[in-house]
Amino acid sequence: MASLRDIRQKIKGVSSTGQITNAMKMMSTARLNRAIDLLKQSKVYSNKLSAMFHNIKRHITPSKHRCLSKEEIKVSCIIVIGGERGLCGGFNQDLHRFAYETIKNNRTKEIKLVTIGKKVSVFFSKTDIKPYRKIHDLNIKEAKDSLHDLCNELISLYLDKKIDEIRVVYTSFTSATKKSLTQQCLLPLTDEGNLFSKNESSNIEFEFNPSPDFIFENLLPKYIQTTLFRFLLESNAAEQSSRMTAMTSATDRAEEIVDDLKLQLNRSRQALITQEISEVISGSQI
Repeated sequence: MASLRDIRQKIKGVSSTGQITNAMKMMSTARLNRAIDLLKQSKVYSNKLSAMFHNIKRHITPSKHRCLSKEEIKVSCIIVIGGERGLCGGFNQDLHRFAYETIKNNRTKEIKLVTIGKKVSVFFSKTDIKPYRKIHDLNIKEAKDSLHDLCNELISLYLDKKIDEIRVVYTSFTSATKKSLTQQCLLPLTDEGNLFSKNESSNIEFEFNPSPDFIFENLLPKYIQTTLFRFLLESNAAEQSSRMTAMTSATDRAEEIVDDLKLQLNRSRQALITQEISEVISGSQI
């Protein structure tokens, strides 16, 4: 049986750990609230932009633009958006497994992998699938600048027929209790590419000046960038939610362990007192 001193040291150590996990839980809760607010604000803009973009797309002949027609896929670009830090339960591990299986099941001849997030970049660097481009230590406030260059590069590769499709693997966020691993197609812009609210679309016919083709060409990079940024915000919110859940569970478990150790401490003290009483009684009878 452990000594009273050992038990008290364990209680002190577990209590300190519980205080740390509780502080991390409160930090994650605050960050999750900010992430949700930012995601809600971005949805208004992204839904309106998506509706306008797809309305213009209806006036474009698919054969005139490579982004609107399906072709044989020989080179596939897969963007994986992951986490920046750990201590978030199985968030990173589940995403890494899902992304790796998705890439392995892809039947194209060549894969160009782009990783966004420190954890996912490190994971794929240790596998047989080496990233073509890595973006990590990403600050959400500065993410648009990084994504702007990436999107322009990928669109140029697509239009030059160096890649035949662009897909995104990430963790979509619906609520703090509902997240799901998702794969979405960015290019080509088929029916699968209409990623956001279709209720925003309008049946009103417009006269365009300049032409729909010119507007489409100039709006395409902004649409791709906004869509990718939306996925990044969802992944960030899902990461914070997973970390909050993990730290809540860790704090609750620490409290349970402290309660068990206190019960063990009281039992040990009682056993020690009983032993001392027995020794006193035995000594008095000699």
